[in-house]
Amino acid sequence: MNTNLCRIDPFRFNFVSRLWRLHQAAAIALLVLANGVLCAQSTPGESPGLPGADRHIDRILTNGQVLTPAGWVEALAISDGVIVAVGAAAEIKALQSADTELIDLDGGTVLPGLHDMHVHPLFAGLEQFACGFAPGAAPGEIAEAMGKCVADKEPGEWIQGGNWIGAVFEPGQQNKEFLDEVAPHNPVILTDEAHHSVWLNSRALEVAGITPETPNPTDGIIERDASGEPNGLLRETAVGLAYRAMPPPNEARKRLALTLASNIMLSFGITSYQIASVRGEELATIAALSEEGVIKQRVRACLVWSPTPDALRLANESSIAQREHYARARLATDCVKMFLDGVPLESRTAAMLEPYQEPRGAHESGRPDKGFLMVPQRQLDEIVTRYDRQGLEIKFHAAGDALVRAAMDAVAVAREANGWGGPMHHVGHNSFVSFADILRARDLHMAWEFSPYIWYPTPIASLDALNAVGAERMKRFIPIKDALDTGALVVAGSDWSVVPSVNPWLAMETMVTRQMPGGSDETLAVSQTVSLESAFRILTTNGARMMGHANRVGSIETGMRADIVVTATNPFEAPITRVHATEVIMTIIDGELVYHSASPPQLTPN
Repeated sequence: MNTNLCRIDPFRFNFVSRLWRLHQAAAIALLVLANGVLCAQSTPGESPGLPGADRHIDRILTNGQVLTPAGWVEALAISDGVIVAVGAAAEIKALQSADTELIDLDGGTVLPGLHDMHVHPLFAGLEQFACGFAPGAAPGEIAEAMGKCVADKEPGEWIQGGNWIGAVFEPGQQNKEFLDEVAPHNPVILTDEAHHSVWLNSRALEVAGITPETPNPTDGIIERDASGEPNGLLRETAVGLAYRAMPPPNEARKRLALTLASNIMLSFGITSYQIASVRGEELATIAALSEEGVIKQRVRACLVWSPTPDALRLANESSIAQREHYARARLATDCVKMFLDGVPLESRTAAMLEPYQEPRGAHESGRPDKGFLMVPQRQLDEIVTRYDRQGLEIKFHAAGDALVRAAMDAVAVAREANGWGGPMHHVGHNSFVSFADILRARDLHMAWEFSPYIWYPTPIASLDALNAVGAERMKRFIPIKDALDTGALVVAGSDWSVVPSVNPWLAMETMVTRQMPGGSDETLAVSQTVSLESAFRILTTNGARMMGHANRVGSIETGMRADIVVTATNPFEAPITRVHATEVIMTIIDGELVYHSASPPQLTPN
């Protein structure tokens, strides 16, 4: 037994002894109380106290490197899903009983579970069945991939896939005729890299009923050629015209897609996540899978609120009003998602304070020079104030700096109306943020959710975003360090499946390097690099705070739930350019082993 666990602290003894002459009995009581508090604390390498003799230990992880707030230790013990002891291997092993599972880590590393604050698991799962091609694929590569997909389909069967990058095409090259050549008898819909635009062939336009006479929907664009014919590209709300024409996935396919996505996240050590946009028809499936224990993670679902059209807005508001019917032990439904602008890419639909650069080609003309804000400020103020009063957190989709400001202005109105102790609303994406607005978040009790994982050179950033806004504005692209420096809460979200991988270790590395995973000469906004310790905290402790359960998970110490991950190597000892390759051996949630690399759950459609 560690004899330092219950020692008299000299400072406390000297302080109490000065009271001795005043009141001996009171001094004795204070001394006992002070030393009792000390016995519940620890220094690096010490156990903060062992469980009672009647506490059964279910699982012990030993002979490893265990990260605690006080430093590195060798082992931990779990009882009923709770961490009940951490410390030296011999000390923790002494707690073992006949039926305690003893896991020899063989030098492996134990870390708190990771949190992804922006995922689309249904889309990500469904894309496992879709027609895909490499990010940034050239036009010829897209045509080749599509040809293979067509060969596997019956005539008339929909072909869905992606994700294309607008910058790889020559002006006027990306049109319906391009897809007609490889898929003349199948409707085709291909998603762009941001999932804010789609590309259709003629058959898909026909099935969707999109003609030269079809007007642009509110906050949407049907792109047209010089003669007024739809050219196959739909932007923002116009994508709904195509999706409504497609047969929806059946319940079995949705269940499998959500299961696959959650299992893939388990394989990376993700123990909690926020679903960035959920509509009413999806929520029942998610709730059922959570209740059945198929989805293991702690999840918060953000229900979509849309301003237009009125029928969709009313349906969304009805779903939000019914949210508590779907809440489960590991599923919170206290978040509202607001799509308020587009993306600062080749579509130029994100709301910006300053105009975009001149478009590359004539087919891009006619777009708003600063993008567009989908909700007038007065309406935004009213709806934010209403949901703030109900205690609902709001996740704003805000890719442009003008929309970030509008979101903050709305939260300021809500704070004045409802008081300053309300929910921690958060702005998502934040590709571009005015430095003046960076300084506002902490005082407004708001958080920054930086996503997607594009803070390193990728086609979406190095080509599309650069072409849209110019080199000067790219110097502060996704300003993580600026936000951290203010002391505001900063979290990270992958935006998977907008990005091809949900790997949080990749995000951790590239937040530090702002290089390609594995290192590269090319960098992106290097002024916004952060330390590895900060990146790790963003993905663990900060994520737990954003989820509202930092009192239960997010660190490894006694009294916390056992949401932990075991890795083959220690990311704090690895070269920084190898952190992205961190291998997860085990993922544990509430003390339950939910992933083991030796016998993983289903990770592919087959």
